[in-house]
Amino acid sequence: MQTKKLIETFHSEVHVNYLPLRLQLFLAILLGNFFYSPSKFLVFDARYSAPKFYLYWFLSSLIVMCVLWGAHVFNRYMDRRLSWLTDFKPRLIRQIGYGVILPALLTVLFVMLVFLPLNAKGWGALIPYMRNEFRFLFLFIFILNLLFLVIYVMRFARFVKDQYLEAEMERTALKEMIVNYEALQLKLEDERSENLSDSVKLAPCLGVKYGYEDNYVALDGIAFIKSSANDKKLLTLTSSKEYTHNYSLETLMKVLDHDQYYLMYRRYIVNRSIIKEYRALENSILAIELKPDFEQQEDIFVSRYHAADFKRWFEKE
Repeated sequence: MQTKKLIETFHSEVHVNYLPLRLQLFLAILLGNFFYSPSKFLVFDARYSAPKFYLYWFLSSLIVMCVLWGAHVFNRYMDRRLSWLTDFKPRLIRQIGYGVILPALLTVLFVMLVFLPLNAKGWGALIPYMRNEFRFLFLFIFILNLLFLVIYVMRFARFVKDQYLEAEMERTALKEMIVNYEALQLKLEDERSENLSDSVKLAPCLGVKYGYEDNYVALDGIAFIKSSANDKKLLTLTSSKEYTHNYSLETLMKVLDHDQYYLMYRRYIVNRSIIKEYRALENSILAIELKPDFEQQEDIFVSRYHAADFKRWFEKE
């Protein structure tokens, strides 16, 4: 179950960028020369002084660029439909059919349409060229798909490593939070033991800072929490002060009431009581509007993957 959840998180949060556009352009120029004349690849002879050579080189590079871009788009599309991790066999069948064989045939057809009008010798010269080059083209597309598979596996492995390190940091932070809470509770019990009746219970607190001053806020009194690389702030229901914290949102959600608090876009935790309304955007993302008492300095969204879950949470009595 944990593995399945990890794979679903990977697919929803990570979009593998197989070949950047600049790298595609570089490979298209380099391999365009190779496909045009593989027997004289990067041999600087009299061919380079003929203007027609550069026209053929440009057209060959354009064809290679189409192959690279098409393979890039196809693999990203298939990643959303059929994952290598959960649907290996059907993905492999479609990858061979639509990712190797079909592109090779379409590229041969494209070569015919482009070079036949430019070749005065007609089919007599073009057919031997295509026959000789088809094996290189098929091998190139096959190797390209293997490269994409390796990139996909490496990106997933890095994602798993990041998730493991993040989980370790969360466990460490949670342990520290528990220790601080227990120490604070003991301190408060010692200081107020004479004034507290047996029926009074100390509310769980969270260690925060206001400027350089250490403070504590009750967990059930938190209104809004933001956590990003350079901005970790916390607002309460009863004070206008803006506190800072040093916790990850995932760690905080482990100690907050899930019926009262919701994690949004992995950047915000919002108390149900300060949400005025939500509205759906065209791309199925939900935009959250806070009540007037809380100044909204930036837009808050819920991704389309969690929109249905948020609606159930918000509308639950």
